[in-house]
Amino acid sequence: MKFSGFSSFLLAGAVTAAQVQCRDPHGRPLPTTKIANIEVVYTPLVQDAIKLIKGFIPLQPYLYNHLMRSWLYGAAAFNNNATLKASVDLELHAIGTLLHDLGWDMRPNSPWHTPNIPFEVDSALGAVDFVKSHKLANWDANRLERMHDGITLQGMTAYLNGKNIDTNWLVQSVIFEFPGPRSPLIRNEDYDSILKEFPNDTVFRGTNETFTWLTLTKPEGTRGTFIDIFGVNYVPGYGPQSNIAFELITGGVAAEIEQFPNAPWHSNL
Repeated sequence: MKFSGFSSFLLAGAVTAAQVQCRDPHGRPLPTTKIANIEVVYTPLVQDAIKLIKGFIPLQPYLYNHLMRSWLYGAAAFNNNATLKASVDLELHAIGTLLHDLGWDMRPNSPWHTPNIPFEVDSALGAVDFVKSHKLANWDANRLERMHDGITLQGMTAYLNGKNIDTNWLVQSVIFEFPGPRSPLIRNEDYDSILKEFPNDTVFRGTNETFTWLTLTKPEGTRGTFIDIFGVNYVPGYGPQSNIAFELITGGVAAEIEQFPNAPWHSNL
């Protein structure tokens, strides 16, 4: 998705943000550190989120690297734009990007793997529960909702128009991971330092396996989503690709004609 609503905003602030201190939504300074030579916010909540996703390393190291890159790409873009850095909720962005794929967890008895909910929603609910478990007064319902929306909408960028900057930038940071040319919002040296520490050399094989596993273990949570096709192609017995809206409407048309055969109707097509 093109974030055209941000274009003038981004250009206007295209000066280095090293001079802009990391602050919370109330203007209070936040602790920071450098990871892969990228300055990032480093609150206790962020540190706990990093510890949490390190649990993916033994089974899914590609997932840990993907989550770290998503966060760091966004942080690198912020560090290259003072106006943007001062406008985004940096802690919300960190937690949302670090936890946006909790639903990919392939470990047995994962708390983020339900039998019938799309992985994006599993991930969003898991992230919200993670924050709530810390009982932090500065995380109100609105802040949690912005994070929840960014995680849930990560695969539905067409629905982001009109959403707040935090939700948009959570998704945009994940988009930096998509194949294609490097973004001009991130310096080449930042890309290089991030990829050196968190390589993406198995991300596509890992994603392919994860999406196939999701269709295998929770078909009711993948049917009608973009992951549906992985089940169709890779999982014996999964069945044909489904389109819930199409099936609902066409089935309704047949039933409606049978029930109301004489209702006035004129097609405009």
